[in-house]
Amino acid sequence: MKKNLIIAGCIIVVAICVAGVSFHKMFRKFMAVETVRYDPQLTIYLGGGGNSIVLTSEDGSKALVVDTKMGGAAKKLRDEVKAKEIIVVNTHLHRDHIGGNMLYPDAKIISGAYTREQWKSNANNNRYPDETVKPNEEIVEKVGTETVHIRNMGRAHTWNDIVVYCENRKLLVTGDILFISMHPVLFTKTGANVASWVTILDSLNNRYQAKAVVPGHGKVSDQGALMTMKDYFVSIGDAIGSPEKQAALKQKYRAYFKVPGMSGLEKTLAFIENERKNH
Repeated sequence: MKKNLIIAGCIIVVAICVAGVSFHKMFRKFMAVETVRYDPQLTIYLGGGGNSIVLTSEDGSKALVVDTKMGGAAKKLRDEVKAKEIIVVNTHLHRDHIGGNMLYPDAKIISGAYTREQWKSNANNNRYPDETVKPNEEIVEKVGTETVHIRNMGRAHTWNDIVVYCENRKLLVTGDILFISMHPVLFTKTGANVASWVTILDSLNNRYQAKAVVPGHGKVSDQGALMTMKDYFVSIGDAIGSPEKQAALKQKYRAYFKVPGMSGLEKTLAFIENERKNH
């Protein structure tokens, strides 16, 4: 009996060590930053939390920063922004997208119309935005010769999800309305709603003719990624109660990145099923 307990204990220790190494590798991958120079005035920073863009006016005096990352990546991003006048847009209030807000004390911060309590509960002591955009409304900012549309699409990944569209470049920044090759993180407590999310993906596809799409997580893609994301939700919803369809989806999405304990095919399936029950 004692020998069996020792063996069992050793197995548990090994399992914990393996899990720890796996999580460390996952976190390093999540926090790695890749820089994509889109053109002389616009740079995309993938990873380090949520994806970000920095758009600078031609004379370098004004900059638009979409999402400020987290941790060390947030500090590195801030070092890249040299303009005196800065506008920060938060696509939503999750910390991997707003963790660097405090590094921009003099910037104008724009987000969706979260309540002060929602912001306080999730925004890690970052100050409440200077300007908020209500669902289905947008504001327009000029950054040099670029016209930037900042639109609140409503409830999808959170209660208020902002997209940013650079009109001249036909570039769309979606925040976490779009994940590329990655299972989405779904939190009821911050407003995630898949039924509304699917409708918003259709709306984005119909509203914009984007040449490039910057997701909240994953590589820069094109407009077709919106419908790929929609198909992800629709196909999983259609698989509820069907082991055969679920088995097929496990194969289809086997290469998708997932955050241990936070996302994955099973979690998306359970979320949609629970959402339908409570509708």
